[in-house]
Amino acid sequence: MATSSPGSITAPLHSTHAETKKPKPKPRLELVVDSVLARAEASIALQKHTIVDVLHHRAFRHYAEGLRQYVTIRSGSVSAGQRVMKKLKAVVASKASDALVEPPGIRARLYRLARDLSEKTDDGDFLPYRTPREGKRAARIQRIRDHVPAEDAELLELRFARELGPHEIAFVLGAPVEGILESLHDATGHAAKVARTKPGDSLRRLLAEAFALEASIQTTRDVEDYLDDKPALGSGKLIGRRYRIQARVGTGAFGDVYRAEDADVPGHVVALKLLHQPAYSDDARRSALRELQHLASVFHPSVVHLKDHGWHDGRLWFVMPWYDGETLESRLQAGPLDRREARRIFEQLARALAAVHAAGLRHQDVKPENIFLATLPGDQEPLPVLIDFGVSATDAEMLVAGTPTYFAPEVAAQFASVEQKPRVTSRADVFSLALALRNALDPESADDVPSGAVDAFIEDRARSRPRAPTQRSLRFLEGSFARWMHLDAFERPTAEELAEELAVLTLPEERRERRWKLFRSVVPLLLIVGALFAGAWWHFEQRNAATQERAQAELAQVREETAEERQRIAFDAEQIRQSLQREQLDRAQLESQLATTQATLGAERSRTELLRQQVRDERFQAESDRAASTEALTNARRRLDELTTERRALQTSLESLQREHREASAELTRRRSAQRDLEQRLTQAQIDVEQRDADLSRERARRVEAEARIETLQRERDQAVAARQAALDALTGP
Repeated sequence: MATSSPGSITAPLHSTHAETKKPKPKPRLELVVDSVLARAEASIALQKHTIVDVLHHRAFRHYAEGLRQYVTIRSGSVSAGQRVMKKLKAVVASKASDALVEPPGIRARLYRLARDLSEKTDDGDFLPYRTPREGKRAARIQRIRDHVPAEDAELLELRFARELGPHEIAFVLGAPVEGILESLHDATGHAAKVARTKPGDSLRRLLAEAFALEASIQTTRDVEDYLDDKPALGSGKLIGRRYRIQARVGTGAFGDVYRAEDADVPGHVVALKLLHQPAYSDDARRSALRELQHLASVFHPSVVHLKDHGWHDGRLWFVMPWYDGETLESRLQAGPLDRREARRIFEQLARALAAVHAAGLRHQDVKPENIFLATLPGDQEPLPVLIDFGVSATDAEMLVAGTPTYFAPEVAAQFASVEQKPRVTSRADVFSLALALRNALDPESADDVPSGAVDAFIEDRARSRPRAPTQRSLRFLEGSFARWMHLDAFERPTAEELAEELAVLTLPEERRERRWKLFRSVVPLLLIVGALFAGAWWHFEQRNAATQERAQAELAQVREETAEERQRIAFDAEQIRQSLQREQLDRAQLESQLATTQATLGAERSRTELLRQQVRDERFQAESDRAASTEALTNARRRLDELTTERRALQTSLESLQREHREASAELTRRRSAQRDLEQRLTQAQIDVEQRDADLSRERARRVEAEARIETLQRERDQAVAARQAALDALTGP
């Protein structure tokens, strides 16, 4: 998603505190910046041409995007707008700085010049207006563009998109303020009817987007490249008798960065930064060395470190390691980071920030553009490095700076029209890092500044925190981002705590891995128990089936033999009866044969009973085997119940640990609240001490005045006594 990034802003913190003493403080960002530039011109002890260069370059850079869109819309062509911007920069460079800062201010004068230089063209280019994704909103914006007259459109653009005040608009258009106010009222009412909405915040946002073009300048460095007209050092130039320039690789608000070769160590490449402005005084030299002192005070693998420094034609240069790779901002052009990659990168950055804060510093400009992903030989993963300490400050320095889209609320409040100006601490860096993480995970949720309307954005940031990632897969992080980007700085974690809390990024995968490990440890046991049970059951069933089959076969054989024996006995009996009838055997012989037959029949019956007993025994054994297999299954189920009970105990323990964690978090919140109360009491005590010191100073002044008055009275008394004595001497004289 294309976003416009207004450049970095730097201002003393006390410049806004002084305005809070008014009954109705309404400081605006343009007034702050104008006053800062005006004070800079009055205080910098440089030659006149240097002052003009600093003043014009920074003022033009600050308003560049809004001016570009204004002249592009007014000219009706992107190419014509670029030509006007080049002319405008040349004209601004020729203006005296005194004329540039005269009322109604730098911004109004820049827009007046831009309007005078713009003219309608027929280049045939189409204007790349931005179109919101929401269909209903897009339709309202399109109606404003199509049905608002050109005169009203320019008024509304200057007021709501470029954020000029009525006095500034009157200066730009060369009209009286009263007429501008009346025309603005009428134009706003007409726009509300066209957009079919009521006047208010909703209409103001629609008007700001109605005159917003797609940003052609994406980053602060791109702005510098667009505006920069300083010649680069030539290839082969030797700096510090050691570093041979190869090429300029970047330019910023304060200096240029070059790729250079170390002549003393052939093949060793370094990054050399050369400041734009010479330092002609001791104060200027100390100010130039400020970034070096900050770099030298921090040592961490993910913080760029200082290797060497010196002076070239009065300008400070310093050498840093040369990293191959790309910035995080460039990396995000290929797509968002996944959560594992984001955790690996931002954990190291959070610990780097912790090292910066431990050294008593605030970076003040943490953003993807200032995070370099260095590719090191032999390492598969890039090393994230925090770069650009140009606007860093110590904890004791009352200075705020940075890029508005990455401002913490307390930083934005220093420029916004809020009564209470919160104290700016190192936790502003934590906010910026968390915001950079959100944008890296979900670029679609990145904050946008349509039309370059920085003032409205800062006013909103001072009162509300950015939204959490919008992707469904990232919704579980909503609570974490709410804490990391809390409006109250003391509710945010420190950088070290943030590094620990970033483990939440991969929490779903870790939970799945723990469940998989538990599954992998329990399932084999269940499979073994099931296999043993199935094997035992199959064995017993097979054995029982074989026993029953064998018993049935034997029983069938016995029955068959018994039937044959019965047939044989019946045949014998029939033969006996026939023999008895034929031969008329005597009774004794017949009884003998009958007894023999009965004995044979008894033996067969005994054999049959024995076989039946064997069958009963086999059935009993089968029943015993079945009971044993049932008992084995019961034991297996009992073991499974024990494992389930053990798992529930582990779950209960985990819930207990989570409850202790919540209690610890609540205790930490309470201690932070107590710390905040103590700091507020300390601040009040400091104010009381300052008030008492002021009272003491006034008392001392009154005392000195009284002593001086006493000395005067004593002198007058002595003079009166002397005069009296002289008068007496005159009266008593001859």
